[in-house]
Amino acid sequence: MDGYKKIVEIIVPASHGKAVKVAAGDRLEVIDLEGKQVGDLMAWVSGSEEEYFSPAHTLTQNWSVALRVGSVLATNKRRILFRVLEDDVGIHDILVPCCDHEAYVTRYGIHDHRSCLENIKESLSELGEACVARAEMAVNLFMNNRIESDGKIVYEAPEHGPGSRILLSCELDALVALSACPQDQTPTNGWECTAMMLRVWRPE
Repeated sequence: MDGYKKIVEIIVPASHGKAVKVAAGDRLEVIDLEGKQVGDLMAWVSGSEEEYFSPAHTLTQNWSVALRVGSVLATNKRRILFRVLEDDVGIHDILVPCCDHEAYVTRYGIHDHRSCLENIKESLSELGEACVARAEMAVNLFMNNRIESDGKIVYEAPEHGPGSRILLSCELDALVALSACPQDQTPTNGWECTAMMLRVWRPE
């Protein structure tokens, strides 16, 4: 990437999560290594558990439920946290909260399933962080949900292939966590959960 050097490259194992710190001016790249995989991304402004990525505020900043190149990802204080620079997929979800233990119990009767929320908590713990306030607030990257005319949300399998990516400019110092979604009870991940990659690029 011209003018930038790669400072972080992390494999996010299938059905697990990883976290990383970024600085204003960095670029954050999320890559789906094998295709058809959703990544739940959460972020907090550095040094604060009270300011974090907010799907609702993102919706009103863009006046759209869709994210496109040029769209912003906003915090609950309406500050721009990220801006979409490049996007191979163009299909993401900011309406559905991330999966958690209760979702698998209430919907499927499964008590020992991994979840995006637990993945996020584990990844933050690895960094010695504990930002879990409003931790259901994720952007579900590459998630292919269809909204029908009656408002019903339907989970569909993603159609993007291996190596698909999104590139974000970092507008604020932030703590970022990504879960390679473990949902295998719906076609959300094409019925097979796989690994993802995080890269951070810094101006040279």
